[in-house]
Amino acid sequence: MIIADASSLILLAKLNMLDNIIKHSKHKLAIPEQVYEECTIKKGSFDAQIIAERVDKKLIEKRSILDKKFCNKLALDFNLGMGEAEAICLCMDLKSGIITDDKKAINACRVLKIEFATVPKILVQFYKNKILAKDEAVLTAGKLKEMGRYSEDIFNKLKEDLK
Repeated sequence: MIIADASSLILLAKLNMLDNIIKHSKHKLAIPEQVYEECTIKKGSFDAQIIAERVDKKLIEKRSILDKKFCNKLALDFNLGMGEAEAICLCMDLKSGIITDDKKAINACRVLKIEFATVPKILVQFYKNKILAKDEAVLTAGKLKEMGRYSEDIFNKLKEDLK
């Protein structure tokens, strides 16, 4: 199982990459309840509709965390939002990895030894595994630059990896 936090899941939906993850990943995608709430709060938005529909169809599994008290402590210790904290707690409960682009969540994953992937890293993997053609990957990278909050270094590496 692989867990996703809200910002990454929303980005994947907006970039039309979510279905590729669902289809091509060897792991089932899951999200905690807080992430679902954060992703679907804007009921009329395209990404909220996509995510809610994938959950309704059981293509994304919505899961409860086991220890709310620990989750609150994790949020405080690493200065995380509740969605990121619940996603990391769920990773620990299920001994799984996470898709996150949140700097604080990435730092928490490093400390807690949780494997993580970012949306740019997934985009490169899709390209290398021929899930996306080069022109589609480059176009998606351009959209990602507009939508995401990434440093110029990350985009330079992304461009290099897509050559």
